[in-house]
Amino acid sequence: LYIREARRLLGARVKAEQHVRNLVAIPDPVGLGSYNIDSHNCRRTITAEGTVQNEGDVQVRLEAPYAIGYASLVPRREELENLVVPVCLSATHIAYGSIRMEPVFWILGESSGTAAAIAAQQSLAVQDVPYETLRDRLLTAGQVLSWPPPSE
Repeated sequence: LYIREARRLLGARVKAEQHVRNLVAIPDPVGLGSYNIDSHNCRRTITAEGTVQNEGDVQVRLEAPYAIGYASLVPRREELENLVVPVCLSATHIAYGSIRMEPVFWILGESSGTAAAIAAQQSLAVQDVPYETLRDRLLTAGQVLSWPPPSE
């Protein structure tokens, strides 16, 4: 049995399809994703006519990379403090169909580790890490936070 996705964090922001399609701006980007939205078949049934019918397949090509925000990596403070979740982040099923790629997890892991280091150095909860500090440290490390990237 293969389980492609399971529980995900319910964070301060839920990453949704409109974010992945760049229809809504993300105010606190910590990395980019770019893989197409896809969801494999959820069910295969036999119709009354005896043919096989697949249900639930989604394949959507994205026009450009999209930002993933810090608020999707941290839980709501009232639920849990001091946890950063780079893999099972707060996202809908459709958005997660794009985010779920290992290179994106590497990017979000780097950003999460950077946020955790800032929190430890400044004796803060991860929810209180100043975004400007995190952004500056990520940019200094070479993280790409917008598309197209700023020209040097």
